[in-house]
Amino acid sequence: MIRPIKVQKTETFGDKISRLVQALFGQSEPDHEQLSELMFSIITQFCQNLPPLSGPGRRPTYSHETILKIDMLMHLTGKRGETEILRHIKRHYKNQFDRLPDQSRLWHRLRQAIPLIERFRHYLLQLLNVKLEEIRILDTCPIPVALSNSRPQQGNGFELADGGYCASKKLSFFGFKLGLVITSQGIPEHFELFPARPHDVTLLRELLDPFAQIIALGDKGFIDDDEALWLEDDQNVTLITYRRSNQHQQNSALHQWVLHQHRQLIETVFSMLDNHLHLQHTGAKTDMGLFKRIAGIMTAFTLAIYLNFLLGRPLLNIKPLFA
Repeated sequence: MIRPIKVQKTETFGDKISRLVQALFGQSEPDHEQLSELMFSIITQFCQNLPPLSGPGRRPTYSHETILKIDMLMHLTGKRGETEILRHIKRHYKNQFDRLPDQSRLWHRLRQAIPLIERFRHYLLQLLNVKLEEIRILDTCPIPVALSNSRPQQGNGFELADGGYCASKKLSFFGFKLGLVITSQGIPEHFELFPARPHDVTLLRELLDPFAQIIALGDKGFIDDDEALWLEDDQNVTLITYRRSNQHQQNSALHQWVLHQHRQLIETVFSMLDNHLHLQHTGAKTDMGLFKRIAGIMTAFTLAIYLNFLLGRPLLNIKPLFA
């Protein structure tokens, strides 16, 4: 009697992700090795669906997958640059990488990978179904590259930086401001980097350009009735801001309640982005370097939220994951 040969089924990355999620689900302190394996599997699955490289020229020595893993790990572990993360990987994650680029090569590849990092962020946003949300919260945050007490010549490598003032922090600085739009659950959905000088209200249209049929919540820096009317007519976006005490028209009780319920969340998100991912202290030395770091920070923060979503944890409880 001939017995049928049993064929060993190869585990797909989708199967692997499901297995790891099942093993880690509900743990207050997830196993670090399994959690790292889960994060890397998500990145690998994303990279497998990318179109193959085409065109003339030599293929890159280090794959998109390797570069993306290093960048996400750098920000989620709170490391401040390429040298630190390479040292950290050699000490704790050596078995996860076949080979590693040196510091200068990694910086160059990360700069080239900005479109890839942004594409991965949008992929995560799709998995999180953010388009189904009705409320968005917007604000700006100073990104200094030099302060009033900085050493001479510091910050001169930035061609687009400008002098600005942050009233809420009473901070005069030279640099940029980050405009951010988050969902009512704290998920960063859209960001733009601006020179520091322009007033927040002049940034409204650019910040809300990707949105339609939403309610947008802002602080007093976004008060402009004409802009609010334009957004309502052109994009069906309802802008609700706190009102100044001397304004004739004040918010209704419903608008005050909505602001009270949701508006403070973006301050919490900014605080987390700075305290753990060093948003305001990136160490960048050029405009492109700064945008590279901020794109990585936003994507890593979104990845941490997605990991918490999969594991049934509070979405914004990101620091314990890889700290």
